[in-house]
Amino acid sequence: MSSEDEDEGSAPDRDVHETLLPSLHLSVLGGVGLAEPLTPLPESLSYPLGLGSSTAGQAAASAAPVAPLRTEESGNRPRGARTGDLIGGRYVVEGQLGRGGMGRVLRVRHQVLGKPFALKLIKAPIATDPRIREMFYREARLASALTHDNICSIVDFGQDPDFGLFMVMELLDGQTVHSRLRTGGRLAPKVACDIMWQVGEALRYIHSRAILHGDVKTENIFLVRGASQRRTVKLLDFGLARPDLGKGAGSVDGTPEYLAPERIKGAPASPASDIYALGIVFWELLTGKLPFTGDLEEVFKQALTADLPPASKQVDEEIDERADEIIARATARDPADRHPDVAAFMYELRTLMNMLGMETGVRRRSSPSMDGTRERREVDHRAKAASEIFQWAPLPLACVDATGRVRIANQAFLEFIGVAGDAGGIELRDSGFCEVCPTLLDDLKAVVAKHAIVKRVIYLSEGGGSVVEAAIVMSPAPMSTEVTAGEVHLALHPLRAMPR
Repeated sequence: MSSEDEDEGSAPDRDVHETLLPSLHLSVLGGVGLAEPLTPLPESLSYPLGLGSSTAGQAAASAAPVAPLRTEESGNRPRGARTGDLIGGRYVVEGQLGRGGMGRVLRVRHQVLGKPFALKLIKAPIATDPRIREMFYREARLASALTHDNICSIVDFGQDPDFGLFMVMELLDGQTVHSRLRTGGRLAPKVACDIMWQVGEALRYIHSRAILHGDVKTENIFLVRGASQRRTVKLLDFGLARPDLGKGAGSVDGTPEYLAPERIKGAPASPASDIYALGIVFWELLTGKLPFTGDLEEVFKQALTADLPPASKQVDEEIDERADEIIARATARDPADRHPDVAAFMYELRTLMNMLGMETGVRRRSSPSMDGTRERREVDHRAKAASEIFQWAPLPLACVDATGRVRIANQAFLEFIGVAGDAGGIELRDSGFCEVCPTLLDDLKAVVAKHAIVKRVIYLSEGGGSVVEAAIVMSPAPMSTEVTAGEVHLALHPLRAMPR
C-alpha cells in the first residue's frame, strides 16, 4: 500500500512533521474559546476558487448549497487523494510531501499552467464541520492577502467534491528550522541573527496590517534552498493568525513552549505575545533546545514562574551579551516590559548584527542585460552625487556612535570642530564640541537607548561680540540603513544671529 493510501487518522510526532502549509489544528482548538461567534460563511466561498490569491475573495462561485463529499462505495469516508488524481478541477497530484494533524500535504501540478505547488487537504471529518469550514475560509483569505518575501504565499483555496477542503501555496525546497536544529544542533550566532532578522521582517509586515501570527516557532520557519548564496527564510502557518487584534480572551491557543505568560492566563493575543515567541525562538536557535520543556502543566508552570536563563550560559561558544539582553527583554513576563513593537526588537538585533560585522537587508542584484553597463553607471552616479551633496553641504553633518566616536563627517563638520583630514576615529570628547554642548555625550547615549530624537540649542561666538544661535539635531539612524544602524545622525543648523 502506498503512503497516499495510508489512514489519515493519527498525527505524527511534532519532531518529525515538517509543516509546508498553514495548519489549522491549534486554531480550531483555540477557536472554542472565542469571545464572539463566527459570522456565517459567505455563499461565494462555498465552491473552489480560481487560481490567484489577489482575487480570491472576489471570485465568482455558484450560490447552490455545498454538495456533500462523495465517498467510496466500500466505506463511509472519502477516498484519500492518490497520485494522478485531480483536485479542484486543476491540480494533478504528483506525490505526498507531509502529513499533519489536519490532513496531508501533497505535491501537485497545475493542469493548465504546468507549475508545481504544495497543496494541503483537510481531513474529511474536520472539513465537514460547518464551524471549522468557516474558520478555514476566514484564515485562508487572511493568509492569501499577505505578500512579502519572507512569507509563504497562499495562491488558491476551495473545496473539492471528492476530497474536501484544500489550500494551495508556493512549493518550497528546503527544511524547517526545527528540523535543522534536530539534525545539526544549535546555530552559529551570525546564522541565528540572520534568521531572526528575516522572521522579524515578516512579523513586522503582518503587524503593520493589524494581523497577529499567533504561532511563531521554529517549526513554522522554513529555510529555502536556492541558487542565491543568501539564506532565505519563510514564515509559515497562519492558522492562528487573526485580524481582530485584542480579541480572543479566554482561549489558550498556540504551541505551549512559545506561549507568552499572559496568554497562558487567558489574556487576549497581542503583538507583545508574538514578540515573546520571537525571544523564545532566538534562545532556541542559539542553544539548540527549548528553555521550558515537559508536559503541558510543567511548561506552563515554568513559563509563569521560572526565569529564562541566559543563552550564553547554556553553550560553550561565546555569545555576545547583547543577545542575552534582547532575549531577556523580548521574553519579559510583563508585556509592558517587552519591546514596544517588532521594529524595536529589530533595532536592537541590528545593533548586535553590526557588532558581529554583519550586514542586513537584501542587496538587489542586476540581471545581465544589454543595458547592464548603463544601469551600473547610473547607480554609480547616484552614489557619487549623494556623497558629494553630503561632503559639501554647508551645514555640519556627521554620523557618530553612542560614545561620540565619529564614523564619517562632512567638510563643514570638520571645520566646525577644527579638524583636518579624515573624520574616521575622531572622538568628540576630545574636541571643543563638548564645551559648547556639555550634555552632548549623554544625549548621544539617550538617542541610541531610546531610539528618539534629541534637539539642543547652543550659542556660538563668531568673534567681535557676534553670537549665533544654532540647533543640534541628534536622530537615531533609520533601521533601513545598512551601515549606520545603531548610531546617531548629527546635524547643526544656524537659527539666528543674536543681538549684541
